[in-house]
Amino acid sequence: MVKKGSYALVIVLEKGNRLTVGRLGTFEFPSGLYLYMGSALNGLYSRVRRHIRHKKRLHWHVDYLTSGAAVEQVWYALGEERRECRWSAVALAEGAAVVAPGFGSSDCRCVTHLFHVRDEVLLDTIRGRLIEDCGESGSRLQVMDRSEDSRIFNTRESG
Repeated sequence: MVKKGSYALVIVLEKGNRLTVGRLGTFEFPSGLYLYMGSALNGLYSRVRRHIRHKKRLHWHVDYLTSGAAVEQVWYALGEERRECRWSAVALAEGAAVVAPGFGSSDCRCVTHLFHVRDEVLLDTIRGRLIEDCGESGSRLQVMDRSEDSRIFNTRESG
């Protein structure tokens, strides 16, 4: 059975980069931590596997970033509810920075679905808020960590 759900990619960009993101435009991406929110109602695990790969056809906005950056963790919640807009609002409210307005949010009214996160403390704060969001609807936020082999992710429950 195909699993459905929403996810957040924790991305590490080692070196700042200027990227042209399809028709969205060209943006400066400073080095550091990024958090990208999305949903996959036609196959969560296959979507995440695609995002993790470096070599791929550039289709979604996030493909432009993940082609040259490492996805270190994936946070996800199973279910048919699209959570990426609520999760993006949480990141924005907690002080995560917008570096590319419209990134990943062309099908909604959100400012963006990609955030530059200044440090691990803010990342942990946002994760805590997402755990609360999931708990309110009876769901759980789960985490996949990248192992030494960058193609393998290990799953654990967040909390």
